[in-house]
Amino acid sequence: MPHIVVEATPKLARAIDFVPLFAQIHHRISEQGTALLDDFKSRVLIADRHLAGADLDAEFIVARLITTNPRPPGVRRTMAAVIHDVLSRAVAAEPKPYWWQCCVLIEAFDKVDYLKTDSHG
Repeated sequence: MPHIVVEATPKLARAIDFVPLFAQIHHRISEQGTALLDDFKSRVLIADRHLAGADLDAEFIVARLITTNPRPPGVRRTMAAVIHDVLSRAVAAEPKPYWWQCCVLIEAFDKVDYLKTDSHG
């Protein structure tokens, strides 16, 4: 089950409509055959306090791709590349009056390190 957790600074979070971007990411990755469309869980956390180096005005988006099903490193990297491509294009679509950064971190967890309760049935 892939989780995509995006941490965004306020200006970038307001500049981007994440719901259609997540839909695009989910579809592109599922079309690759590396994850089922209904398995994705994606969300955005807005950092109300942030600092990039010493630059008080810098903005950033850090996406974490968290996987719990075993996938080879190359597959995880391909999934992360889709996330990076979609998010970085969205950020760069319009000029920003501030410095920004977009990155993706890949985190793979073994199923034994994942606890879940589900009311879905």
